Amino acid sequence: MRVVVDQDLCGTSGQCVLTLPGTFRQRESDGVAEVCVATVPQALHAAVRLAASQCPVAAIRVIESDAGDDERGSADPPPSPREAERHAARDQRHPGGHDGTV
Repeated sequence: MRVVVDQDLCGTSGQCVLTLPGTFRQRESDGVAEVCVATVPQALHAAVRLAASQCPVAAIRVIESDAGDDERGSADPPPSPREAERHAARDQRHPGGHDGTV
């Protein structure tokens, strides 16, 4: 399992860091969440799913894949209308926001 944070969507609430401080952290400069691990250990799978479900802006994506899967071959599904709305609202609140690079 892998987990990613959509840094453009992150609302900087820190809920993920409170749930799993060893897996997520917030950048000091702007409070945007980052993932601290490349691969989530089996023992933390349930906790990562919980953190993703508790994210108030749904910025956390869990990638459930076997070790042999190649994620590059699969494209992300298009955002739901609700996600697109959130992105648009965030863009209005934070024009010229962070590009998501670390």
